[in-house]
Formats: sequence, structure tokens, C-alpha cells
Amino acid sequence: MASSPKTSTIGNSATNSHTHTEDDSPSDTATIVAPLGLHTHTVIFLHGREDFGEDLAQYFFDSRASDGNSLAEIFPSIRWVFPTANLRYSAQRDFKFSKSSFAEVLKGEEVISQWFDVWDIKVPDSKQELMLPGLQESIQHINNIIQEEANTVPLGKIILGGISQGRGGFIGLSSWLPFQSIIEAIPPGKNRISPHIQDILQMSRDKNTTEVILSASEGVCQQSAGKTPVFLAHSWDVETVPFTHGQGLHQSIKNLGFDVTWKEYRDGGHWIHSKHGVDDISAFLHKIINI
Repeated sequence: MASSPKTSTIGNSATNSHTHTEDDSPSDTATIVAPLGLHTHTVIFLHGREDFGEDLAQYFFDSRASDGNSLAEIFPSIRWVFPTANLRYSAQRDFKFSKSSFAEVLKGEEVISQWFDVWDIKVPDSKQELMLPGLQESIQHINNIIQEEANTVPLGKIILGGISQGRGGFIGLSSWLPFQSIIEAIPPGKNRISPHIQDILQMSRDKNTTEVILSASEGVCQQSAGKTPVFLAHSWDVETVPFTHGQGLHQSIKNLGFDVTWKEYRDGGHWIHSKHGVDDISAFLHKIINI
């Protein structure tokens, strides 16, 4: 078995573990897990709502494949990047806390780590306008990280993924699709998808903030029979993001022409499936990056 991966946080000293306190807030840095060998690929993996990149990095590699290896050990040439979302105002939490008899005590708790605000994850179409500012800013944030990684490896060797609200372009665990009902109406075809998404997110086409993400997608696509490959996994027992949301995400992007690998598990919760998750993710990565 390979040695343990080295973890560090950009802008701070090296760290192997961290426990957040009440006064902690996510930094504007990303936690990096260095490759165990020669760096050939980068995976950027986004955490879920009210989480931190550093914490995700700490526990991500505790999940093991059937042979006992972590993803870092299975893919020693991958550099893993775990960004942290900015602190953002939660309108729903503010509304709920304002009605509480402890409103004064809870003041400030409506600001949480999230990529974008959402009123009710069980009914994600509710008050969709709340999602726009965070999505616009987070896309630019991730776009900048991809550009930084592209200084070291080609765009076609950068994979974007995430869990829950942090679902990325290629890998999504326990995820859902913002603006699903609107996106479902987009005509299939990769040349048409980008302008429609920019219109939905009210982002200028002249300033194409998704250009780098799409370029990376097309780079991996060329290695995968022409369609952008996507891996999605969801457990039936997930309460945070209902299983039906994952099914909807799967069907919507499949209809848009993406090459979707879909895995559903009877149990496993809101995380990498303990028995099959790492095996399934590694099989997908082996397929798309050919290492």
C-alpha cells in the first residue's frame, strides 16, 4: 500500500487534520493533497453546504476501495484540490431564526459556508432567484482555480467533481440540479448548452466565465468517445438531498447528451458508499483519464 498523501492548505502551513470551533470560518484558500508520484492530472472536488474544503480533504480518503486503497493511492499521479465556499447569507435560516424565541442568540448564524443560497433543498425550485448571486460568484471562483491548475497540467487533464451542493462537471455524489425545470428545456448538443446556461444564470456571453470549464470538459471528452462523461451516485436513504432529486439530475443531463454513468445504492447515506463507492469512482476515472 502506498504512503499517505501529503495535505496542505494554500496560504497556510501544512496540516493533516483540523477541528473547527464556533469561531471558525472558511478561508479563501484551498486544501491540496499532493500526488504520491509524478503529477499528471488534477481533481478539483467541492464540498457540500455548511462544510469546509479542509474537512472534506481530511475525511475523503478514509473511504477505501475493495482492495483497501484510497483514491489517492489508486491514482498516485492525481493532485486533489478541495476549495472552500465563501460565507454566504442564508435567507431561509434568517427567516427561521427570526421566528425563534432565541432570535437574539442566533444572530449571525444565518451566514454559512455555501456555494450559493437555496431556500429549501426539498423543493429546489422555490425562490430560485436566491441562487443566482452565489452561482455567479462561485463559477468565477472555480474558473480561477481551473486556470491556476492549467499552469501545471493541460485543461483536458483537470476533472471537476463534488458532493451535494458542490456537484461539479464530471463527478456528483448525492447531488441535484439547480434550475432543473428550465434546463430540461435546453436543446441537446454541446454547442447550444453553454449560451443557455449563461442566460439562465444571467451571465454575460461576452465575458465567458465558463470558457475554461468547457475547454477542460472538451479535453476529457476527446479521450472518451466524443461525449462529456459524468459520474453520478446517490443512495436511496439520503435525507439531505432526496433520491428523486438525484434521479432528476441524472435524467436531465442525460437528455442533454452527456455520457452519464449512474450508480444508485440501497443505503450509504450522504457520502461515498462504504462498499462500492470508491470502486465505482475509480472505475470511472480509469475510463476517462486512461491511467
